[in-house]
Amino acid sequence: MPLSTDSNTPPWYRQFWPWFLIALPGSVVIASLVTVYIAFSGADSLVVDNYYRDGLAINQVLEQDRRAEALGLSAELRLDATSGELFVTIDTAHPLPEQLALLLFHPTDSKRDREMLLTEITGGHYRTDLNQPLLSRYYLRVLPEPDRDWRLVGELDFATADQIILRAE
Repeated sequence: MPLSTDSNTPPWYRQFWPWFLIALPGSVVIASLVTVYIAFSGADSLVVDNYYRDGLAINQVLEQDRRAEALGLSAELRLDATSGELFVTIDTAHPLPEQLALLLFHPTDSKRDREMLLTEITGGHYRTDLNQPLLSRYYLRVLPEPDRDWRLVGELDFATADQIILRAE
């Protein structure tokens, strides 16, 4: 007996199940493309490319810390959020430069890192204007300009505090 064909059956492309079966692997392909995009656009910037160069730079950093400790340096960093100014006061008997560099390193996002130049107001008192508010946690480094022969370091979450004492490590 021959198979009968129902003339009321719609063609395959008008039925639900073929499209459902096509959609499953199609959604996996789209999800994998989105995952690849996220992986490449959000690359981890904390991984260092040149380990040897950074290893050699550690000696310079240690020398900066020793120099700051030998000079007996410490500094108070204070943020005035209303005026948008950042102040650094260094207490020492040694001569200080006319300018300081303030390096702000965000712990997880290198795009938020900043470098600012602080200008001396009076002996040991420096200031700079902020072009954007500081609202998160940063690792801080204060260095003299242009020599950068010593450094003071610290860590501050600007969301919860507005001042810190920086010391040589």
